[in-house]
Amino acid sequence: MINISKAKNILINCKNSVRCIGLNWIAVIRYIFKWIPFSLAVGIVVGLFASLFDYLLFFINGILMSNVYILHLFPFIVALITGFFITNDAAVSGAGISYVLENMERRIPLKTMILKSIASLLTLSGVFIAGREGPSFFIGSSISSYISKFFKIEDEFQDYVILIGAAAFTSALLKAPLGAAIFALEIRYVSDMDYRPFPQTLIASILSYIVFSYLRGSHTLIALHSSTAWQFGILPYLMLLGLVISIFVYLFVSSYHFSMCISTYIKPFFRPIVGVVLSIPILFIMFEHDVYRILSVSVDYYALNTIVQTQMPALDAILYVLLIIILISLTIGFGLSGGLVLPNLLIGALIGNIFGSFFGGDFVIFTLSGMAAMLAASAKTPIAAIVLILEISAADLVIPITAAVMASYIFTHGISIYTSQKTCRIDVSNNVY
Repeated sequence: MINISKAKNILINCKNSVRCIGLNWIAVIRYIFKWIPFSLAVGIVVGLFASLFDYLLFFINGILMSNVYILHLFPFIVALITGFFITNDAAVSGAGISYVLENMERRIPLKTMILKSIASLLTLSGVFIAGREGPSFFIGSSISSYISKFFKIEDEFQDYVILIGAAAFTSALLKAPLGAAIFALEIRYVSDMDYRPFPQTLIASILSYIVFSYLRGSHTLIALHSSTAWQFGILPYLMLLGLVISIFVYLFVSSYHFSMCISTYIKPFFRPIVGVVLSIPILFIMFEHDVYRILSVSVDYYALNTIVQTQMPALDAILYVLLIIILISLTIGFGLSGGLVLPNLLIGALIGNIFGSFFGGDFVIFTLSGMAAMLAASAKTPIAAIVLILEISAADLVIPITAAVMASYIFTHGISIYTSQKTCRIDVSNNVY
């Protein structure tokens, strides 16, 4: 015979146990049947878009490299088209990440995404030094927001939706799913990180990476020719590298922000044109002496691979650092559409190359550490910078890279290349930081 009283007590105890461990069946079901399918869909769709984007970049670059006359006229063509786009939609201007961070709660219009994609393809096709990650952050977030309508994701989670798509597109183009996921969650704040959408972000990033690798190749971004080995005695030099890089971060960020400020006094249509005209001497030098193919770095990353693994003359490396800083300020700072992560990686690799020449040892350690240190300090993403460099190089250098990153990050406290980053995440439920 069933003891009703005893059965009731058992049910009450079970209910209390579930409550104590914080199990919310509604949240679990919504997560499994809504967020996971949504993340999978974003990963697949974004991976396909990223593959098409990459294909078009190589296609346009091939046309430019085979016709020198078009190549020399192309900067002005890009400036004219971008100026026209900016006149109609200001969101097309610049790197893209700052705009996304400023508009986390609302969906990016489809027209804006299309214009941004065209402007980015033209800028990244092999004439200007710019990164893919800015446009990819912008385009991926837009694609994700439209997919969320199909899955009926609530508006209160729009910021999650934005970050999931942004990470997925960045993951594909940089071939770094974990680094891209962390970057998307870390870039939002100067000194904080929101882990809540991390599983969904990582799922979308991994699937996007798989789709992209299947269609466009699975090779790493930086293919090291040999393994790297380090000794503890190199750590003080790497910390010194981080300190020196912090100086260049101040120079780069100040130059970029100054250019953005100056460009506001120029009518939107003419901003890219003025920037290109001012950068002509630098572009001419690059065209004539671009032995490292830096102008095509956003297409094939050959220049980054070469700088990381080839010991350069110190004067050449310093000259390239200064030219890149000025060129980015005059192009992206004046409205051309391109990212800032790749220029940071280039500058960091060049400074690391100089250190490797002076302090001996395996200079690849210095170049990779310089890349991470420059990105961490400039974008205020120390964890993402470390993971990203380890992923794109497949190098076992956690401690050396961390040493350089910590030094550069500490000595650049309060300065960032992205003006839309928030100081920290506020926990509304507890009203604490």
